[in-house]
Amino acid sequence: QKLIPAESIQFFVDIKMDGLACALIYEDGILQQAITRGDSFRGEDVTTNIRTIKNIPLRIRDTNETKPYHKGRVEIRGEVVMLKKDFNALNKQRTTDGLPTFANPRNLAAGTIRQLDPKLVAARPLSFRAYDILGEAAQDITTNIQAYRILSSLGIVRNQEAAVFDTVKDVLAFAETVKNKRDSLPFYIDGLVIKVNSRRQYQSLGIVGKQPRGAAALKYPAEQATTAIKDIVISIGRTGAATPVAVFDPVQVAGTT
Repeated sequence: QKLIPAESIQFFVDIKMDGLACALIYEDGILQQAITRGDSFRGEDVTTNIRTIKNIPLRIRDTNETKPYHKGRVEIRGEVVMLKKDFNALNKQRTTDGLPTFANPRNLAAGTIRQLDPKLVAARPLSFRAYDILGEAAQDITTNIQAYRILSSLGIVRNQEAAVFDTVKDVLAFAETVKNKRDSLPFYIDGLVIKVNSRRQYQSLGIVGKQPRGAAALKYPAEQATTAIKDIVISIGRTGAATPVAVFDPVQVAGTT
């Protein structure tokens, strides 16, 4: 508001998913490559494994509205996640089979995508949720909410909870609403992503260090749980130092034991 005081600002808000960031590259409407974020400069090529995820189209939907996206290169960014119900069902089956259970969906999704065997990846119920679209055709997109509508038109799954607000007060009210229903969402989240809705404004606001001025992450407090101390044992280190170690009853916190 200090930098563009004469302009009205809308805020685009979406749920921040706890998954593995991945970019899908389509050439002339056909999926050609999939790359993880990596170190933000060089990612891992995971194309073969990504092709096994059932809700990722190998060819984007072809309609009058989407024809511009069937020419040249289109990059769709999103998160690979495992839904809670699928994660619980997978762990239940592993318990039945006498196998160790997985700790949490986020680590399982990330580890699965990096597997060398595509058959193993195909056997695990991963999903993709998009949050941005880039490319020459996407230059005509004026707002983030419009980008989400186009993603849906292309046949790409994105979060339905995303919304646009005119005031910070409304953004914070929405944040509180999502916080109260986070346990009922189909996937684990750790907060919200808030952006200036106008893509032109977002670009004009620039970057400070590594952080864009037009975006912020709102993190929810870490999930807490109560357990009981069963025992305190003394651990002797290699130098002979004695350290007291508490033994707890197992408890689930944010999907991890």
